[in-house]
Amino acid sequence: MFQSSLLLPTKTTARRRFLILFLSLALLGFTSCGSRQKAEADHEEEAIARTEFTNRIENFFEYEPLKAGKPSQFLIHLTDLTDGTPVEKAEVTLSVNSKGGGEVAQVKSRVGKVTGIYVADVNIPRAGEYNIEFHIKNSKLDERLPLTDFKVE
Repeated sequence: MFQSSLLLPTKTTARRRFLILFLSLALLGFTSCGSRQKAEADHEEEAIARTEFTNRIENFFEYEPLKAGKPSQFLIHLTDLTDGTPVEKAEVTLSVNSKGGGEVAQVKSRVGKVTGIYVADVNIPRAGEYNIEFHIKNSKLDERLPLTDFKVE
């Protein structure tokens, strides 16, 4: 029988079959181990999304879960409800207050790459419950949006 170096031999021994099966299962096992851990880590850090309104603006924002002493990025999407356009060239400031009263932090956002999107890195030093007020100001509007129920672990 003709055998080419590119073709497998026509007779495969039981040992070769076992070796191929074993190596395949081992490879499959190693590649799936890391993905389960990564999926669990991704699940733990899933972004939180909220949509809030004033009479003038829609504020859809996403943020990483708040952890004491660690920055959490807020991705803020602002829409002017009078005409449905993104809020352009605004100063967006987030004032963080503890539930008990005093201001904990004030963060000025930076303008994102897309019109109407702003990015703020919020760092709250201690665990607890907080309120955050969004102040949005440009040549067309000056809006304050006080929000509650931000939990910091």
